[in-house]
Amino acid sequence: MTRFLAAYPISDEDLTALPVRTLDAAIAFHERVLGFTVAQREMTGAALSRDAVRVGLVMQADHDPARAGSMAIEVDELDALHAEIAEAGGSPGKFGIDAWGGRSHRTFFVREDENGYCYCFFTPA
Repeated sequence: MTRFLAAYPISDEDLTALPVRTLDAAIAFHERVLGFTVAQREMTGAALSRDAVRVGLVMQADHDPARAGSMAIEVDELDALHAEIAEAGGSPGKFGIDAWGGRSHRTFFVREDENGYCYCFFTPA
């Protein structure tokens, strides 16, 4: 199984407190499609983890998916993760090469429609 190595906000998101409209649906997506597990759950929030990556979800009924941001998650096996997400019912995008921080990275993207978040999965190219 692909290991998640690190996560980085792309647009100033607080990865420990991502606003979501409904907590149950957001948790279900992260568990079923992205392979996270619930590390802690409360009435209005949850902490999810997969390997070295931890993400927090906070219920916010008026969250606007059009204002949601993005995050980049570094993984050790990009091809295997693409297949894993597709098999789990997700819609991973095409592979590409993107550059930031003076380095090229092999990438693909997954959008979570309910809350509008975009996940960029990458490995160094």
